[in-house]
Amino acid sequence: MLAVVLATAHVTPILWLPLGVALFAGVVFGSLTTEVDQAQFSFWFGPGAFRRSIALAEVHTCTVVQNPWWYGWGIHLTPRGWLYNVAGRDAIELTLRDGRTLRVGSDEAHTLCTTILQLRGRAP
Repeated sequence: MLAVVLATAHVTPILWLPLGVALFAGVVFGSLTTEVDQAQFSFWFGPGAFRRSIALAEVHTCTVVQNPWWYGWGIHLTPRGWLYNVAGRDAIELTLRDGRTLRVGSDEAHTLCTTILQLRGRAP
């Protein structure tokens, strides 16, 4: 709808740039998908951008956490390691065998963490 208003209002082309950036960000960072199989935990934003996979054998611990509001959303470094989040405060915190930690936001953090821990015990 905003595009229609801008098009009919004869707005200068430079104002289309912020609209394009916002649209791109909405498509790429509008959702976060998580997937766990027998060997790895994977997650990605939007249609597959910024995909990351972690072997379950590398997971030392998984804990359900709530991020403080000031951690915000997106991909960035926090005092607790890297954060990957699109909305809300619920997340899982993975501590890897090498000591690194990361947090991944999830609407179903308890189920995700339980699944990772169960499959980790059976990972090759």
